[in-house]
Amino acid sequence: MTKFVANADYEDRDSDPLFLAPGDEVTTGVCDQTWPGWVWAENRDGKNGYVPEKILEPLGEGRFSAISAFDPTVLTLKRGDVLDSMKQIHRWHWCRNEAGQEGWVADYLLKAAD
Repeated sequence: MTKFVANADYEDRDSDPLFLAPGDEVTTGVCDQTWPGWVWAENRDGKNGYVPEKILEPLGEGRFSAISAFDPTVLTLKRGDVLDSMKQIHRWHWCRNEAGQEGWVADYLLKAAD
């Protein structure tokens, strides 16, 4: 694990994110130009959001299957929060804060801890 400090306050506004379980099927749209490696996905119920391309397996006819679970939770930050980065996917870190809460944090919101 790598330790970071939040360099800004941040709160996500997505109130209905797309969670995926292994085997869930989605269709995909465009790849995110700002965050290469992330692609817009939509499930059968119309729920959508960005997911890492590497967790999707093509099924054909524009459909994909999740090969692993994906939790889209974005961690709310206060400047100065100390975070442990548990994994990184394409410039986003899955972090745990000192209160034990976990979620994604974009790399531009992080600076190395002293």
